[in-house]
Amino acid sequence: MRKSKAGAGSALDLSQLFQQHYPRIYNYLRYRVSAVEDVEDLMGTIFEKAYTHRNQYDPAKGAFSTWLFRIAHNELVNYYRKRKQYSTWEIGDEVPTDLTSSEPLPETQVIQKESLHQLLQGLERLGERDQEVISLKFAGKLSNKEIGEIMDLKEKTVSVVLLRAIRRLRQLVEEEVSHE
Repeated sequence: MRKSKAGAGSALDLSQLFQQHYPRIYNYLRYRVSAVEDVEDLMGTIFEKAYTHRNQYDPAKGAFSTWLFRIAHNELVNYYRKRKQYSTWEIGDEVPTDLTSSEPLPETQVIQKESLHQLLQGLERLGERDQEVISLKFAGKLSNKEIGEIMDLKEKTVSVVLLRAIRRLRQLVEEEVSHE
C-alpha cells in the first residue's frame, strides 16, 4: 500500500528536522546575504513555508533536505527579485563572526578571517549561477545530485559548473592576493 503525500508530510517530526537542517540552511543563506537580520527573516519564512506545505513533501521524489533547500533557494531568488539586485555580499571591513570558527590561537583567527574576506570578495565577483552552486555545495553541504534537483540541472552539469566556478574563484582570489 502506497503512502499518500499527505501522510508522508504530516508524519514528519518538524522540530527535529528544524534542528537538524537549520545550521546548513543558515550557512547557505549567510554566503548569499550579508545582513544577519535578512537571513533570520528568510529562515523564518522558509521554515514557516515548510510547515505550512509539509503535506506537499513526497519522500518518493527526494530527501527532505533537498525539498527544504529548494524552498530556501526559491526564497532567496524572491529576496533578490524584490531588491532588484544580484550582488551577494557587501564586503566591508568586518567579516561576519558567524562564518568563522573559534580557533584558540589569535593568529589563526586573523589568518582565517583574512582568507574568508578574500574568498567572499572573489565570490561576489562570480556570476549568479556560480555563486549559487558554490553556496549550496559548501555552505549547504549538499551533494551534486541534490544541487541538481534544486537548480533543475543534471548532476554532471552541476559537477562541471562547480569545477569551473571553483577555478574562477581561485583565479579571482589569487588576483586579489597579488594586488595586495
